[in-house]
Amino acid sequence: MRGAERSGMGGFSDVLGALLESQLSGGAAEKLKRGLQGGGLERMLSQALGDGGSGALGGLLGGSGGAAGMLGQLLGGSGGRAGAGGLEALAGRLLGGGSASPRDLGGGLMSLLGGLAMAAMTQGGRRPARAPLGLRAPETPDEEAELESAAQVVLMAMINAAKADGRIDPQEAERIVGQLDRQGADPEVRDFVFREMAGPLDTGPMVAAARGNPELALQVYAASLLAVEVDTAAENRYLDELQRALELPPQAVEQIERSIKA
Repeated sequence: MRGAERSGMGGFSDVLGALLESQLSGGAAEKLKRGLQGGGLERMLSQALGDGGSGALGGLLGGSGGAAGMLGQLLGGSGGRAGAGGLEALAGRLLGGGSASPRDLGGGLMSLLGGLAMAAMTQGGRRPARAPLGLRAPETPDEEAELESAAQVVLMAMINAAKADGRIDPQEAERIVGQLDRQGADPEVRDFVFREMAGPLDTGPMVAAARGNPELALQVYAASLLAVEVDTAAENRYLDELQRALELPPQAVEQIERSIKA
């Protein structure tokens, strides 16, 4: 998948932030807020970091100091921690009511999803050689394109999940697209979002992009879980089918579900 060129509010990471602000994903913001305030997100990432930053995730990020949850480790210092600015903006917006740009919010969400995927894989005994993009800065143009493509797939995941028990309300779709226009979204990205929201549920392209990439597949599942309340049979069925289609290990799925629902 190709990401759009970034000019102004150009890319899919920016749109993710705008959608998070607009509450397309229902209770996503509230789930993130609970998780960051001593909930499952913080616990899961803290376990992967380990005391003193000596855990797998902490080592890959070059961490130092105590692991007082995700924020204490991932937000401190620079040292190539690409997610620091975005995570700080996301946490500030959710926990402190501060302001943040869509780009920072979207980058923070990608960092958080990357951390969840990393933690789930590490706890399942499948430690990746490097931290996922989003948690670390892209080092080449190819990695920049890869991160933008991942944000596009995550965006598709959240939109498709929102359709799990029906369509997205057309008026809601028009309102969100109008918001993207006001914020100067790239026309190509804006049109993609409108097509995704207006069309029928179709997980094929999303699954094809994520299959064979365990980190991205787990990010897709986590983003889907954020996007729905999981209080209907249709939503539960959708998530079960998505897990099978992405060929996700049950243990990793259970860990992500526990972290987001807690």
